[in-house]
Amino acid sequence: MDWIEEKTEQLRNYLQEKSLVKALVCYLCIGMTGVLALCWITRNLCQAWLEVISRRYQEGIIAHGAGNAEWYVCQGGGREELLLNLTSFLDYYCLYFYTLICFCIVGTIFLEKKIKPALNAVIQGVKYINLGDYGHEIAWRSQDEMGLLCREMEQMRKMLLKGKRDQWKQQEEQRKINAAFAHDIRTPLTVIRGYTEFLQKYVPQGKVSGQMLSDKLAAIHEQEERLLRFSATMTTIQKMEKWEISGKWHKISELLRQMETVIEGVSQDTDKEITLHTDLTEQKLLLDDHLLTEVFENLLSNAMRYACKRIWVEVVLKETELTIFVKDDGPGFSPRALRSGVETYFSEEENSGEHFGIGLSISRMLCENHGGSLSLQNSVEQGAICAASLAVGTEGDGGKL
Repeated sequence: MDWIEEKTEQLRNYLQEKSLVKALVCYLCIGMTGVLALCWITRNLCQAWLEVISRRYQEGIIAHGAGNAEWYVCQGGGREELLLNLTSFLDYYCLYFYTLICFCIVGTIFLEKKIKPALNAVIQGVKYINLGDYGHEIAWRSQDEMGLLCREMEQMRKMLLKGKRDQWKQQEEQRKINAAFAHDIRTPLTVIRGYTEFLQKYVPQGKVSGQMLSDKLAAIHEQEERLLRFSATMTTIQKMEKWEISGKWHKISELLRQMETVIEGVSQDTDKEITLHTDLTEQKLLLDDHLLTEVFENLLSNAMRYACKRIWVEVVLKETELTIFVKDDGPGFSPRALRSGVETYFSEEENSGEHFGIGLSISRMLCENHGGSLSLQNSVEQGAICAASLAVGTEGDGGKL
């Protein structure tokens, strides 16, 4: 019995992994094998019954004699004749009868084993998705077409879940940006309000000298300029959030030339040395080169502010991930910067008038829009390292981002 159960389980698993057409053919072959066996048994039984009924029919006629033969056929032989006809009918049509039953049974088993479980998994998953619950897996472990359908539906569920998470993340990011913006503009507004009230109170009384008035107006103007810069950063952030990825094929040499152009532009007014290194061989990559340039320029500008003498840039391609490492020989990131350095408006500088801490946050947004990420770390020796990764398409993977 154990051997039979083992073989039955192996056959079940074998049919489960086959395509729908192959599985249906296998089911039909098994069913027709049963049909042929039943037909063989039925016809043998029918032949035996035919012989028995014919013999009894003939013996009855002989026993009653020629004079009573007609009476026997009418009275007693009718049953044998009916059985003879039924047996002959079953013997002739049993193949068609069993085949019809086989098709019904095979169709039912095929539907129950190959179609319904996958359909139930898909229907159940779609119901959860319609209810807004994207956390239930659509699972049907099979290599046939229904398994492929479930895997595609599962991939769609994951994409919807990712989109939902990204949407929530963007909303949370926008909330943080709004909160940071509201917090940071409070100081200049307070200063402007205080100076304005002061002037409104003491100018009419003639208690404000010309120099004092000029100083107060200059302070108000400075805070106004700061508010305008805040507004410009908000506009920049919104543009970066709405950046539409436009992937095109570019040779690595072309991308490196663009990065060298950025290096030349950034290093014009400084004596700091910038080194670009890569071991990449010439090939084509599918990516948004404008986004790559924007990210690289932000990272390089950030490194220029803190580097002492040198900046190292390294470009690495691992499968479908392009990573740009920007390292400087400065003091490195503080523990607080390592935790929150990529958040919008993060800055450790006191009273920063020009830098609002959006360079790294913009780079992070752009990297995430391109399927990558931005990470911060400190070098073992000295300095900070920014690693920006982008998902790229290569010629070997069909150019999928």
